Amino acid sequence: MELIKSEARSLGMIEFLQEYVVRRGISVRSLLEGFGAPLILDSSIHDLQLLPLLKRQLVYFYRDRPKLEHINTIDDVVDLIKNSKRILVLTGAGVSVSCGIPDFRSPQGIYTRLNEEFGLDDPQQMFDIDYFRETPEMFYSFAKELYPYNFKPAPSHAFVKLLEEKGKLLRNYTQNIDTLEHVQGIQNVLNCHGSFATATCIKCGFKCDGKELEAAIMNKQIAYCPQCKDQPKEVTSPPTLQGMGSETAMLLGGSINDASHNDDDDDDDDDYGAIKGIMKPDITFFGEKLPDQFDEALLLDREQVDLLLVMGSSLKVAPVSDIMSHLPHTVPQIVINKTPILHFKFDVQLLGDADDIVAYLAKRCGWELQHEQGSESIQKMLESKLRLAVYSSDEGDSVLSDELGSDEENEESGGSDNSELLAQDISKASV
Repeated sequence: MELIKSEARSLGMIEFLQEYVVRRGISVRSLLEGFGAPLILDSSIHDLQLLPLLKRQLVYFYRDRPKLEHINTIDDVVDLIKNSKRILVLTGAGVSVSCGIPDFRSPQGIYTRLNEEFGLDDPQQMFDIDYFRETPEMFYSFAKELYPYNFKPAPSHAFVKLLEEKGKLLRNYTQNIDTLEHVQGIQNVLNCHGSFATATCIKCGFKCDGKELEAAIMNKQIAYCPQCKDQPKEVTSPPTLQGMGSETAMLLGGSINDASHNDDDDDDDDDYGAIKGIMKPDITFFGEKLPDQFDEALLLDREQVDLLLVMGSSLKVAPVSDIMSHLPHTVPQIVINKTPILHFKFDVQLLGDADDIVAYLAKRCGWELQHEQGSESIQKMLESKLRLAVYSSDEGDSVLSDELGSDEENEESGGSDNSELLAQDISKASV
């Protein structure tokens, strides 16, 4: 069984299942037992029906990836970036925080606000597809906070674009829905959770450009489908519709409060439980399948990737968080994030402000990071002292803390007071 596990590490999940289940005909039941599934399996269950259980068990197996022993310091990270040719970059909400877009899980993030302002039992309800169908006004009352209106890309986005210009970017998988990767001009990007760029009616499937919803979102109104025409009859179009096209005007329904002012009880009874023609931005909500392009791209990329770079993500939302499970364990894995990720074993985690860290990495690589802030702002960022924790996760977890400036060489400083403090912070971090 150890030989099989060793092959699983080198192949990645998809290729391992293809090789052992499809080509060799090894039973799923025996593989489940070999990978230590804590189950008593009913012999009457067909073998292939157990495949989802095997995939879930393999996810846990791949999370216990052995750290690559030769990758430990920021110097190693710089060498990897300079020498890699097919870098897979996974970006999360943390790269857009400096743009003014809130993240989800920090104390000041979206989920905290949803708890405080809307009193939801579970803040993820706001992005649950069933909840949206029942209570679309809840989402539209908050969508303005997320809509990519007048936001500008950050240096972190510019760094990904720089990798692409250097011919090193295999693909940018982004969990973000703000479309700032497209604004930055990144070509090879995949929006794993969709975006506001387009929208679809949840009833008839009518599609439109996301810009058609902008007026409704900014006015905190429900956007109704221009084909289904299910908006409340007594609602009149607000003055903001003057000069709009008829299709855009049709998208705009009443305000959140207007939606409850229909006194026709018979109509309410007839429509109870019926899905209304409401436009939904093509964001992947909880309960919806990720776009097919995600699986298709990952199948191709896992054969080519030579470095995984995770930026600004806590990796707590599947299936994007399971990307590491599909990559061979020999592929180096690096994290740039505010806080450490403890439920995966990465080779090195660079902890600090992502924009500062990528500016430093670009300089160490001998590249000029072009950004709207201007070269002077980037240079000022580099000249200031950068507090950076280098977290190398293994059985003997170690924390290296450096103060990095424009003229300083990166040196290990384990054992300093600051290292001990960081080590304590890491040990307390929630998984």
